[in-house]
Amino acid sequence: MARQASSRLYRNSKPLRDIVGDALRAEIFDGRLQPGDRLVERDLAERFSASRHPVREALRMLAREGLVESLPSRGLVVSGLGEKQVSDLFGIREALEVLAVREATVRIAAGEPHGLGEIVEAASRAIADGDDDAAHAANARFHDEIIALAGNELLQDILQPLLGRLHWLFRQILDLDLVNQEHAALCEAMTAGDPERAAELARDHVTAYRARTMAYLFGDDADQS
Repeated sequence: MARQASSRLYRNSKPLRDIVGDALRAEIFDGRLQPGDRLVERDLAERFSASRHPVREALRMLAREGLVESLPSRGLVVSGLGEKQVSDLFGIREALEVLAVREATVRIAAGEPHGLGEIVEAASRAIADGDDDAAHAANARFHDEIIALAGNELLQDILQPLLGRLHWLFRQILDLDLVNQEHAALCEAMTAGDPERAAELARDHVTAYRARTMAYLFGDDADQS
C-alpha cells in the first residue's frame, strides 16, 4: 500500500486536548453544535471527564481554526459563516488549492508516493454503503493529501488557520458521488504527471463546488463571484 503523505497529519496516540478537539469539531461539522451555541469550559470538562486545562487547549485550537469565537456578552460560542465569509473562503481555496495541485503533480511525476487513488476508492465504497460520514471524511482526506503532497511548508502554514473552516466546507455537499467523480478525474491527471491539466481540473472543481454550495447554503441568488 502506498504511503500517504497526509499520514503525518494524523496520530494513533493523541493528547487529551486533541481528543476533545476532534470530538467538538465533529459535532460542529455534523450540526450537533450550531452557530451561536455556547461552549462552557467547566461543562465540557465534566462531560469529557477531563481537567479544564486540556479542554481550554482544545477550545484555543478550535478558535485558531475559526470554528469557535469569543463574544463579549456570551463567552465562547460556535462560529457562524455568513455568505460573504463562505464566498471569500472559496476564493482563498481556489487560489491555494490550484497551486497545491500543480506542485503536488510535479512531485508525483518525480516519483513521490501517494494515496490519492486509495482515498477515492475509500470514498466510493462509503458512498455505495450509504455511509455519508465516511465519505465526507474521505473527501477531506483527499484535499489534505494534496496539500501534504505539495511539499510546500509555507503553503501549509498559510492554510493551517483555515483548516477547520475548510473541513466544514468539505461537508456541505449535496452530491457526494459527483464530487468523488471529480476527485477521480483530478487524481487521474495528477497521477499522469500533467500539472497544467490537473490545475485546470482543480479550478473547475472548486468553481462548480462553489456554485452548488452557495446555492445550497444561501439560495439561488447567492454571490457566485
